[in-house]
Amino acid sequence: MNSIDDRIRSLIDKITIDELVKRTDISGTRWRTVRYDKRTRISTQELAALLSLFPDYALWLGIGKTAPEIGQISPEQESQ
Repeated sequence: MNSIDDRIRSLIDKITIDELVKRTDISGTRWRTVRYDKRTRISTQELAALLSLFPDYALWLGIGKTAPEIGQISPEQESQ
């Protein structure tokens, strides 16, 4: 996974749309569009919502790197 769009979509795949709607101010229609339509541009609103929900993934979401020593991990690291 190279792009920020790919990382965002992979994170969205790990949580239900209903949970995203419940925990953010973004509609289910928008989350579904972001999740399934690769042509859709992801906005800063979706990125900010995910960063708020998953602050431990901030570095990974932004640049694709992790730093476990400072608590910055990826979803794969958390599931280990």
